[in-house]
Formats: sequence, structure tokens, C-alpha cells
Amino acid sequence: AVLLGATQYSPTQLLTDSQAQLVVFELRLPRVLFALLVGGGLSVIGAAYQALFRNQLASPFSLGVSSGAALGASLSLLCGGGALFDVEACAIFGAAISIFLIMLLSKTVVGAARDSLLLIGVVFSFFCSSLLTLIQYLSDYSQLFRVTRWMMGGVPVLSWSALGIGAILIGVVVIWKHHRELDLMLFGDDIAAIKGVDGPRLSRNAFILTSVVVGWIVAQCGVIGFVGIVVPAAVRLLVGLHHRRVIPVAFVSGALLVVLCDLLGRVVTPPFEVPAGVFTAVLGGPVFVLLLIRGNRRVL
Repeated sequence: AVLLGATQYSPTQLLTDSQAQLVVFELRLPRVLFALLVGGGLSVIGAAYQALFRNQLASPFSLGVSSGAALGASLSLLCGGGALFDVEACAIFGAAISIFLIMLLSKTVVGAARDSLLLIGVVFSFFCSSLLTLIQYLSDYSQLFRVTRWMMGGVPVLSWSALGIGAILIGVVVIWKHHRELDLMLFGDDIAAIKGVDGPRLSRNAFILTSVVVGWIVAQCGVIGFVGIVVPAAVRLLVGLHHRRVIPVAFVSGALLVVLCDLLGRVVTPPFEVPAGVFTAVLGGPVFVLLLIRGNRRVL
């Protein structure tokens, strides 16, 4: 991934060619590492959501977290960014507001049932998507291009100082530390409570943590779909239901998937790039249908 692109380099060129060293170590390597973190983070968050909801359709996108973050970031882009409308801050704020509204509605309208919470998340995601369409309609041509290109989802070129390793890795480590609780949540709230797991508190803390991580990822990359749904479901078919194994394998699998899609975007139509989110959707849709057919009731 670091050697291929609009210009291809051989390993020997990295030892002698200063231009190759600049492109590979200052541009491509941070981008590949960031793609690894994004893919792994989205996959682990998806695995946690699927365990908490006991539903293989649960993901940051289907719950409306990604859509809320995208709405906040799009408003920031429409307003020109700046200190008051920082893209990252607006995306995290949008994701947090999404989680807050969904949990509030689930308690005051239809109770705390997880199926109802997932349904509210799907409806809220459509609502955010309609507002995003309105924003695109009201934008001028330059703003429309920025918002539309960003909504496709892609891995940006970042400097080493802006890589932001901690934000994603801290979330992944915290989720992995609760692998036993996630295992018990698969058996239902009652059994988990008997075993000493505080389901509502675990869900609340997980939502708060993941909303920050998802908001930050969406602010940097836009909406990269299907990774948080397809990868955890496929991993469970391969390694079983124990999250001690599911979480690390999902992290590695999601990381490789996003790196592959980003690489395809750079080599298919050089020197132009196709956003990685386009390839995750193209690959993820059919794969998800196959997983539903093959896995049936074995996924969760």
C-alpha cells in the first residue's frame, strides 16, 4: 500500500531516491496507518454494538451515530470551518447528540428495549440523511463539491502530528477490556445481571465512548459504510462468539479491508482517486447478503 499509487516505487528506490522517501514516509505511510486505525476502530465498535443489541444489523451507521456526526461535520463545512465551527468538534457533538436523543426517545416513548432502540436509530439515520440532502441543495457549487466528496468517505492524507492514534486505540482497548461482559450480554439482560453485569451502565458508557471515536473518524474520513456491519459478522462465523477473540480479529480484518479499499481507490484511475467508501459499499453490500444467507441464525 505504501509503494503503490499514482507513482509506483520499488523497495530499492527507498534507499536511494529522496523523492520516493518523501512520498512514502511523509505521505503514504501515515495515510496507511490511519486507514488501519479507521478500519479496525469501526469494526471493533460494530462488534460491541452487535453484542449489546444482540443484532447483526447494529452498527454506528444503522444507529444513527455516523449520520449525526456527518450532519455536524457537514454544517461545519457549510459554515467554512474555523474555531467556532471546527469540523472535528462539530462531528463529535453531532454523534453525541444522536446518542442522547436516541436513548432519551427509547426511554420516554417505547421503553428501553434494544430492538426499539435500534429502530429509533434507523429512523434517526434517515432523518439526518434528509437534512444532509437539504444542506447539499442549499450549498453553492464549491460547498456542494466539498460536502459531496466528503460524504463518499475516504482516507485523507495526514501528517504524523495529526494521526491521532490515541483516540481510536484507547476506545478499542477499553472495549476489549469488557470482552467478558459483552459475552454475557449475548445471553440477554437477565442472565448478564445474574452474572453481575450492569447492562444499562455498560451500554451507556459504550455509547459515550464510541460516539466520540465515531465522531472523530467521521470528521476525518466522512462516512465509510458497511465496515462496522460486515467485518464483525464475518469474524463471528470464523472464530466464534467469544469477544476475547472477536475483537482483535475484527480489528485486524477491518484494518486490512479499509487499507485495501483505499489502495484500490489510488490505483484504479490514477492520478485521480476514488474514495475508499465507494469500495467498502461495493464490496460490503454483496458480502453482507452472503453472510445473512450462510450464517442465518449462527451469527449471534
